[in-house]
Amino acid sequence: MNLKTHTRTFLAAIAICVGLSAPPAQAQLGLQAGFIEAFQPDYMNRDITLFIDFLVLEDWQVPTVESLIQDYSADFKVGTDGMRDEMKGMNDQMRNAGDQGAMGVIMPIINKWIQGKARLKQRFVENLRSVLSDEQQERWPKLERAMRREKELPRGLLSGESVDLRQVSRECEVPPDFMLAAKEALDEYELGLDAALVARATQLLASQDKIKEALVAQDFARGLKELELIVATRVALRDLQDSSREKIATAYGDQWGPIFRAKALAVAFPAAYRPSPMIPYFAAALELSGLSPEQIAQLNALQVEYVKFYEDWRVRLVTLYRTEEPKKQTEETRRKMTQGNANVQKGPLDPYRPLLDERDAMDEKTRQKIAEIVGPELSEQLPGAAKLAAAAQRPMGNGKGKGEEIGPALNAESGGDAPSRSPSENSALSRPTSGSRDKSNTAPPKTAD
Repeated sequence: MNLKTHTRTFLAAIAICVGLSAPPAQAQLGLQAGFIEAFQPDYMNRDITLFIDFLVLEDWQVPTVESLIQDYSADFKVGTDGMRDEMKGMNDQMRNAGDQGAMGVIMPIINKWIQGKARLKQRFVENLRSVLSDEQQERWPKLERAMRREKELPRGLLSGESVDLRQVSRECEVPPDFMLAAKEALDEYELGLDAALVARATQLLASQDKIKEALVAQDFARGLKELELIVATRVALRDLQDSSREKIATAYGDQWGPIFRAKALAVAFPAAYRPSPMIPYFAAALELSGLSPEQIAQLNALQVEYVKFYEDWRVRLVTLYRTEEPKKQTEETRRKMTQGNANVQKGPLDPYRPLLDERDAMDEKTRQKIAEIVGPELSEQLPGAAKLAAAAQRPMGNGKGKGEEIGPALNAESGGDAPSRSPSENSALSRPTSGSRDKSNTAPPKTAD
């Protein structure tokens, strides 16, 4: 479950307890108020691997560290259970306080536990460091950087904010000698990433109490100011990821640089860099039996033209992501603050829709050109031809034209995703996972036998 879902779940749980609702602006502020982090332990059993690897623990130290983690986990559970019980005991007070007052009732409970959680963390660190040698103490800063990558990096909300470029390198299976040649760029990335993560975490912590106060007071102007400060650190982290991707790709050279870059872009912007459904469509067309050399040449030329369009379209979509996603992080709060102001100009409901429509129109136009090239007889063997023919026979109804039904069906049948949602509806804000290598560049060109 990602951070955004955790926040909705937490606010919904409070709402269910007190019979209230969590408006979008409150949810947007609540996402940055530290509520969810209050329920997330700072250390878990799986962290023992990081302690062993980065501190180089001795065999006798491992059981001691495992015991410390178990004690921390038990104390953490006692603390969170106590907070929940205390909140349940104040149901009537929260319900009677209404929408605006309920947050003020529960805030002292949450703040008290957040302080207790910080003490648990400090005690764990002190106990752990007490069993380390001087040499292991010197390794502590490196462990802290690794822990921040593990704990803080996934908290990104912008596309590309949470990418781990070292992990991308491993998934690309870049040979060790190439990684050694790129050591300077990789080390620079690691230090820059850590500094950006510290800056984001510091700003989040500094803003949390102010956001909580803004929630209690329904002071959306104050909340918006803090959100903008937080978003600025998110943009800085995303920009660091973008510039580091290019530096590392350059350091990997002509052989591994393009492979790394393509993988990193696909992880950072999955909606833009998912494979185009038109590539398997081209492949199916080129496999048709009975094509003449002229038809094969025309299909190959059309595919080159389409791929050029699609690569340019991807770049434009990513550029739009970079502009629009930061705005989205403050949108609901800004709307609440300016509610009723007729002079405030509203942006488009879906800024991505024109680009998505452009892509869909190009896909449809390209399919038609392929059908014209191969001719009416062979075009019946193309993916989706049966559905296309059936749809053409159906009367139009329910206010929908044929094009609204045919396009997604063809995309799905030709091996891709139907373009039914925009990036704003389908953005990947949770912790990214690396997909397979991008296969959308082109189908293998066919030559006449």
